[in-house]
Amino acid sequence: MKVNNENFDKVLNKLVASTRSPRGRFTAENSWRLLESRLLKRRSMKRFWMRTASAAAVVLLCVTSWAAYQFLYVAPQREAIPTEAIHTTEETQVIHSVLTFDQQPLQEIVRQLSETFRTDIRIEGDSLKNYHMTATFREGESLTEILDLLKDAGNFTYKKKTTLLSLLLNLTDNDQLYYLFAPPHQNRTSDVCGSFKRLTPCTGTKQGNTYKPEYPNATLESFVKQLENATGFSFIYGEEVKLTHRITLEMKQKNISEILQRAFENEPITFEISGKHILLHKRPVPQKPVSRKFTISGYVTDGASSETLIGANILESRRSTGTATNPFGFYSLTLPEGETELVFSYLGYESRHSRFELTKDTLLNVRLDSNNQLAEVVVLSDKREAGIESTAMGAHEIPMTQIRHTPSILGEADLLKTIQLMPGVQAGMEGFAGMYVRGGGPDQNLVMLDGIPVYNADHLLGVFSIFTPEAVKNTTLFKSSFPARYGGRLSSIVDVRTNDGDMHKYHGAFSIGLLTDKLHIEGPIWKERTSFSFSARAIPTLFFKNLIVDKDDTYSDKYNYYFYDVNAKVNHKFSDRSRIFLSFYKGKDHYHYDSYYHGDNYDNSIKNYSKDNSHLNWGNTIAYGRWNYVFNSKLFCNTTVSYNKYEMGLDGNMEDTYTVANKVQDRYYYSSKFNSGIRDWSARMDFDYTPMPQHHIKFGAEYIHHTFRPGIATSKIQDIDNGALQEDTVYNTSNSHAMRGQEISLYAEDNFNINARLSLNAGVRTSLFHTQGKSYYSLQPRLSARYDLGQGYSAKASYTCMAQYVHLLSSTPLSMPTDLWVPITKDISPMYANQFSIGGYYSGLPGWEFSVEGYYKQMKHILEYQDGVSFFGTSTNWEEKVEMGEGRSFGLELMVQKTLGKTTGWLAYTLSKTDHRFKNGTINQGRWFPYKYDRRHSISLNLSHKFSDRIDAGASWIFNTGGCITIPEKATIIIRPDGSIEETGYISRRNNYRLPASHRLNLGVNFNKKTKHGMRTWNISIYNAYNAMNPNIVYSKYKNGYNVYYDDFYESIYHGNTGQKKAQTVIKKITILPCIPSVTYTYRF
Repeated sequence: MKVNNENFDKVLNKLVASTRSPRGRFTAENSWRLLESRLLKRRSMKRFWMRTASAAAVVLLCVTSWAAYQFLYVAPQREAIPTEAIHTTEETQVIHSVLTFDQQPLQEIVRQLSETFRTDIRIEGDSLKNYHMTATFREGESLTEILDLLKDAGNFTYKKKTTLLSLLLNLTDNDQLYYLFAPPHQNRTSDVCGSFKRLTPCTGTKQGNTYKPEYPNATLESFVKQLENATGFSFIYGEEVKLTHRITLEMKQKNISEILQRAFENEPITFEISGKHILLHKRPVPQKPVSRKFTISGYVTDGASSETLIGANILESRRSTGTATNPFGFYSLTLPEGETELVFSYLGYESRHSRFELTKDTLLNVRLDSNNQLAEVVVLSDKREAGIESTAMGAHEIPMTQIRHTPSILGEADLLKTIQLMPGVQAGMEGFAGMYVRGGGPDQNLVMLDGIPVYNADHLLGVFSIFTPEAVKNTTLFKSSFPARYGGRLSSIVDVRTNDGDMHKYHGAFSIGLLTDKLHIEGPIWKERTSFSFSARAIPTLFFKNLIVDKDDTYSDKYNYYFYDVNAKVNHKFSDRSRIFLSFYKGKDHYHYDSYYHGDNYDNSIKNYSKDNSHLNWGNTIAYGRWNYVFNSKLFCNTTVSYNKYEMGLDGNMEDTYTVANKVQDRYYYSSKFNSGIRDWSARMDFDYTPMPQHHIKFGAEYIHHTFRPGIATSKIQDIDNGALQEDTVYNTSNSHAMRGQEISLYAEDNFNINARLSLNAGVRTSLFHTQGKSYYSLQPRLSARYDLGQGYSAKASYTCMAQYVHLLSSTPLSMPTDLWVPITKDISPMYANQFSIGGYYSGLPGWEFSVEGYYKQMKHILEYQDGVSFFGTSTNWEEKVEMGEGRSFGLELMVQKTLGKTTGWLAYTLSKTDHRFKNGTINQGRWFPYKYDRRHSISLNLSHKFSDRIDAGASWIFNTGGCITIPEKATIIIRPDGSIEETGYISRRNNYRLPASHRLNLGVNFNKKTKHGMRTWNISIYNAYNAMNPNIVYSKYKNGYNVYYDDFYESIYHGNTGQKKAQTVIKKITILPCIPSVTYTYRF
């Protein structure tokens, strides 16, 4: 019904007739007068101006000049109010114009009210000043009425102090307001006008004043404005009331209450009619019963082989909550009850979606189908332990496909050689497998095979690593923020996980190369229950007694060298909750040299023969049993018992015999045996606990019993002279006893989300090492944080404390079999490192990752040989030959990586500096000096490109500035007290010579062809493609020989000749790895 001037009287009569007083306070007559005074605009305006003019004339005659600055309003005289004296205070002042505020801050509303009413109104609290409100006030309303309405609609109250009004924040929470509803009353109609704080008559009834609203697809804000124009009501509400939703409202003749109820029935809004105002409030959120939560857990496996997938991503798409599988392929995710949609993804596999109603704890094992052609972006979980999306810094997962496509020497895909291409990692000697990470030494890297430490990870002096690529499933490198479950080394963790074995079908591969042959086979023993995996690699000379034989009638020389690796693993699944693994690894290097000489006179009565034999064997043996058990959907346990041994043995004998008439006349015989190694028995338990999606807790304990055999030597000497026995003695070294150590460790860590942007990984590892009657205790805190800046940008920071209880005694950059592992002692303290890192990352470009990381590392109690002392295979008095000092390393690492598409790989740059210092002065006079592997700049590029299914290629290029060595700068002699002369060189400081830069390009291409039963691959590789003459061995010598010094010395002493010396120091460089091409044939079935 349209309200206009013509039918206004009629409408008003009906409205008054239908209005009842809830408590008898109003009659129809009084209601008429009240409505007439408020609704008849023209009559009210005329009466207002007449009375205002009269009051103003009286006031102007009674006030002095100083009152001219005050403007007093007299409230209009209503017919229901008796005529009496009127006090001109702010309560009786009214406005004479319309005040409209549209989402204005309360500070602005108060300012306008203060100016209008000439009253001091203040707001206490900055938060209330910026509280926005919407309201309209018309003429005739007093300040008290306005403030009451604002107070009721907003979230504040006010109090009055004489002439000062203060607005205060309400004590109630804005999101938990409670409203009072009018109780039932016998005089009240059934027409309820929303919710009330004071009882006022409704505007509009079913009998009379009704409206027919039509709002097609209008926002609530538009609806409110149109309703204000149509009805004369004004709306008041605060910023918490959102009127952005759209409604479509078509109703028959309805009163205002019914219209509002219909409009807001699906909105979190309640209304309250107070006079000619409608107050809107945010609907209080009812306290729902706490939603139950359930946990989904299980294993993610390869769909074809049932091989567990490490680091697979699980994401709840609706809540953006996720996790990742642990190193055993297990995951756990807790979610609220209700409909759930999970997305399982892994690089190189097709994603799988699973939608279901979550009503109980659920075991969900998922198989993903491999698809190497897939080029989709995998959504990564922040619960991963490595990668740009993880909380950890300096953690990289290296795909096996990248390792297989990285060209290396003689076509051998090598895991450690690929890791050397990562930023912050470098080789000790050009072309060899030693690792030096962020200023650390070769013994500061914890290389693990299925969680078991490997003490010697190299073959052939470091040219190859012990890991057969066909047996490896996953490799992770940690070099900054180490998870708390790892300990015992200062610089890096290399965690290598091997294949479990296909539970569905048999398959494998064999390859033939220029140096090694390989075989890999896996398959089910009991389908869906038990599987096996077997890999072997060897040099074919393993099957020959001697590789080289050089002989004639009087002598023969025989040589041989070989190495082999064997990996075997059995996996049995008792149930979805329980499975067991048994694994064995054996690797060995062997070298021998046998020389024999004999000479006879013409009648064979006199014979002379000699022989010299040397046999060297070294290698690792690892065996372990592992049990994975799922206690419940939130708790996973891994229990491991292992045996680990590294052993080196050197046997040699030399004999020189002279016989006459078959009777020994003279004989000298010497034989020796030298053995060293380390043996560990260990047991550990690891727990994964996921109490809620925001937390991923890992804790556990480990015990290791170490047995060190630094050097056990036995020798025998027999000497016969003129047929008489002169000596026949057996010697044993004084340190032939084994050294033992007990190590106990406890750890706990939590990877949790503070909010949607900030995640933390906080952990601590505590360990106790006992040896030689002395115990060392260490507490190693770990902390890393990641903050998501949005738009693909993120920042990370980390702190890591590490302790190391074992040392490697070595004098060369090669991985020598004579290198000895020794424990800390009562006089040699553990090494410690504190590393601080910070980095920035960008992953907003699909398939690309950009990172920059800076680090600073402090090292304490590092070992270095004293000046003039070296080590060559004996541990006798080794503690007296070394000094403990400190080190520091800092650097910047940049990396660009492409993970998707036909071309993948990375470009890395490292800027670093590493120094050592030994304060006691026995090394370099106690001054700082550069570490021997301090290379200022390092660049590495690793690319692989797939041209088609049949052809793919790989390339790697490295550039390193030179490290440091110590060489004599001048020639000098030492005259001893007994008059003897020793020739030597003068060295001013440790590592005084900087080697030249080195660079190398490796290329490789694979030609693949599918056959009836599998695929065959020809690999052609070129190591050092442009034949860069990088020095592998550098040494110094004197140009004119050592005797020159003796001659010059005596010439200067006895003849007074002090002229310039003839000798000078010359640096010699030897390259042993030039351009080396190779061909390898592989067949996969």
